[in-house]
Amino acid sequence: MYVPFETLSELGDTVDVCVIGSGAAGVSIAVTLSHLGHRVLMCEGGDEIFSERSQDSYRGEVEGDTYIPLEVSRLRHLGGSTNHWGGVCRSLDTYDFTAKSAAPETAWPINHDDLSPYFTAAAELLDLDPIAADEPIEGAEFQRIHYSLGTPVRVQHKYADAISESEHLLCCLTANLLGLETENGHVTRATFGNYTGEQHQVRARYFVLACGGIENSRLLLWCNQQANGQLIPHADTLGRYWMEHPHATVGQALIFEPEALGLDETYNVFLSPSEQALEHREMLNCGLRLHRMNAEASQALIEELSTQAPTLGEQIRAWQADGRVIHGAMLRAAWEQEPRFENRVELSEELDSLGIPRSRLVWTQSALDRHTIRESLMLLGEYLLEENIGRVQLADWLAALPVTIPTDGELAGRHHMGGTRMSHRPEEGIVNTDCRLFAQANMYVAGSSVFASAGHANPTLTIVQLALRLCDHLEQRLA
Repeated sequence: MYVPFETLSELGDTVDVCVIGSGAAGVSIAVTLSHLGHRVLMCEGGDEIFSERSQDSYRGEVEGDTYIPLEVSRLRHLGGSTNHWGGVCRSLDTYDFTAKSAAPETAWPINHDDLSPYFTAAAELLDLDPIAADEPIEGAEFQRIHYSLGTPVRVQHKYADAISESEHLLCCLTANLLGLETENGHVTRATFGNYTGEQHQVRARYFVLACGGIENSRLLLWCNQQANGQLIPHADTLGRYWMEHPHATVGQALIFEPEALGLDETYNVFLSPSEQALEHREMLNCGLRLHRMNAEASQALIEELSTQAPTLGEQIRAWQADGRVIHGAMLRAAWEQEPRFENRVELSEELDSLGIPRSRLVWTQSALDRHTIRESLMLLGEYLLEENIGRVQLADWLAALPVTIPTDGELAGRHHMGGTRMSHRPEEGIVNTDCRLFAQANMYVAGSSVFASAGHANPTLTIVQLALRLCDHLEQRLA
């Protein structure tokens, strides 16, 4: 049920878990634990629907490569950024949790099997369509991969009844985290403020920060500063190793045998390099997206190729005379970014209306990031050429060396990852394998900010799997 902001201090010691944030991670944890009978308070800094006063807190600075304005790349109201989520979903690959030879920092302190038990429950929470198994392509160093592509769930709508009617789940809107007090390795109280200047404090047995892949870092940086470093004594990596999934149109292709890739049956085919390809090509993971062109666009691409390679053009015309259908494909990609200490969220000098420093994102793409996307396209092109089943035409920005990343177009997936990195040791990250702050026995972080590396898959499913795993951990402790 909803509780007014002015009643927060009256809750006393009745709250088992205070969840800060109501996006994919926050709602998953709040709903799951309340269904188990625990008294959960979910504090959302925004309103029930979009409001300029709340969204304004997401304004910030960007230094480095061109990026989406920070207030545009996320949403700050009930349901968080799930309100603009596109619904594309798959888990990270098994080898995304391991140290890739090109970047050993990609290793997680947990593995794929640690999250697998939560796949089914996460898929139900997100209303996912069944996801088919990946299919190795004979003679190629990549496989055909699959996603859930169904209608995206809007968590504030799906769980509206649970939020408004549950006796165990309390939801407070316009409750913005302003500070955390810690004593003897425990967070004792959280201070929240609204837009009229009121402040109230909340006590809980456990706290979970679930405010997103930029805001988790921003709030912890601010709270740790206020606590004179007692919240996170080893804070060298706080806000660091921030990652995105760069997105771009990377070229086009003619496919002489569409059935070899499945392009004869569907308009969209997804491919990714094999683990072996990542190893010997010294690259990171990448998702290639082949979008089948219509007949007119395909024929225009055939004519363009014919002027560049007349002999091949004659062969294509002969195939067409025999009735063979040849498809053109637009090539798009989303690729893994190297986890780098230099890429970070930090506090700016400007304050928002709540008195909290705004975010400054420092973000650049590395030589390895550029190498990854170019090698992925070369891998596809070499396979099509060797099997004589197609040709790839790289986008101009990708064909020339050094690769120059576009400064317009899609740019990135709005997938904010890293900043509160999961690790084995506090010198290497911010949370342990249970997503708990190393120095606090009762403070946890949920969401993609704990990712140690990014893979290429959209992060939402992994976010919810991690959230449900955290629920299991908290359930054991609450019991």
